[in-house]
Amino acid sequence: MIENVLAAAGDRFVPTFYRTEDGAEVDLVLERGGRVEYVIEIKRTTAPAVPRGFRLACDVLEPHTGYVVHGGDDEWPMESGIRATSLRHLMAQLARTR
Repeated sequence: MIENVLAAAGDRFVPTFYRTEDGAEVDLVLERGGRVEYVIEIKRTTAPAVPRGFRLACDVLEPHTGYVVHGGDDEWPMESGIRATSLRHLMAQLARTR
């Protein structure tokens, strides 16, 4: 799934991974121009929750948007600055920002 996201993002984003000693982590961080644009957490479920570590990482990284990618087809707001989305929706969003 990460390979699909990276292909949609193209070469205008720098992909990284984020993890702290206390367990805050993000599966994928996409930076552009030295700014964190997107933080992405990937879940297999169709009813994802925002993991505590992901929320903490968002607080530190201050991304434009945080995405929790899930196995369903819909998209909805979860918490401030964090959206649940499908892989298809995320890839379309990334393609538009190229």
